[in-house]
Amino acid sequence: MSTTINAVQKVKSSFPVRNIKFDFDPSTRYWFDQDPLYSHFLNTLSAITAQGELFLIRMLRTLRERITDPVLQADISAFIGQEAMHAKEHTRYHRYADLNDIDIETFERQLIQIYSLLDRALPLMDRMAIGCAIEHCNGTFGAELLRNNTWNQKMVGPLRDLWLWHAVEENEHKAVFFDAYHAAGGGYIRRMVWMVLGCSTFAGLMTYGTARLLVADKKFLSKKHLQSISQITHPKKGLFNITVIKEFLDYVRPSFHPFDYDTKQLEQHWHKVLNLENQQN
Repeated sequence: MSTTINAVQKVKSSFPVRNIKFDFDPSTRYWFDQDPLYSHFLNTLSAITAQGELFLIRMLRTLRERITDPVLQADISAFIGQEAMHAKEHTRYHRYADLNDIDIETFERQLIQIYSLLDRALPLMDRMAIGCAIEHCNGTFGAELLRNNTWNQKMVGPLRDLWLWHAVEENEHKAVFFDAYHAAGGGYIRRMVWMVLGCSTFAGLMTYGTARLLVADKKFLSKKHLQSISQITHPKKGLFNITVIKEFLDYVRPSFHPFDYDTKQLEQHWHKVLNLENQQN
C-alpha cells in the first residue's frame, strides 16, 4: 500500500459514510404511485445499480494507486464506503422482494455475469469511462428525484427512503469518479465513446428487466402503461423532463464537470428530512 493511501487517514473526506439499514417489511408491491410499470422500472434499476456499485468499487480499488492527491484519496475511500452501503441495501431489498414473488434476483445474476465480462474484457481506463457515464446518470437523475416533489411524493414506504437516501449520496460524491478518471490520464474522446455505448446498453437492459417483471406479474403492455410512460417523460411535468435531459446532455461539453451543477442546498434539505445527519459512521 502506498504512502499516499496511508496518509488518507490524516485527511478528512468531503462527505461522510453512513451506516444505514432499512426495514423493508412494510413495503407494498406497487410502491411507486401504485403503478406496476413505475415500480418495476425502479426494481430493474435497483438490480443494475446494486451490481453497478460493486463494479465501480472494483475499478477504484485498482486505480487508486495512481492517485497522488490525498484529498481525492480520502474522497475515494468515502466513495467506496457509500457505494458499498448502497449495494448492500439494494441487495437486501432484492432478497425481500424475492420472498414476495418479485424475482429481481434472476436478473441480478445475469448482471453479475455482464459486469464480470466487462472486468475481464476491457482495459481499466475504458471501464473507468463507463463508470463516469454511470455516475453522471446517477447524479443527474438523482438530483431531479430530490427536487421534483410531484414525483418523489408518489413513492411510499421504505423504498421511497431508500431511493431518496441513495440520490442524496450520489450527489454528494458525484465528482469523485470523474476526478479520479482524469487524474489517471483519462481523456474526453474515450469518455464520450463509452457514454454513447453505455446509454444504448443501459436502455436495452432497462427495457428487458422491466418487461420480464411485468410479464411475470401478468401486467402486459396496455393503454395504462402507455399513459404512465407519457407522464413520466412529459417534457415539462415528467421526472425525465427537458431540463433534466439538457443537464444530462451537457456531459458532451469538453469543459464539463459534475460540480457545474450545485446541489448542496438540495442535499442539506434531505439530510434533515431523512435524518441523515445522525446516521454517520
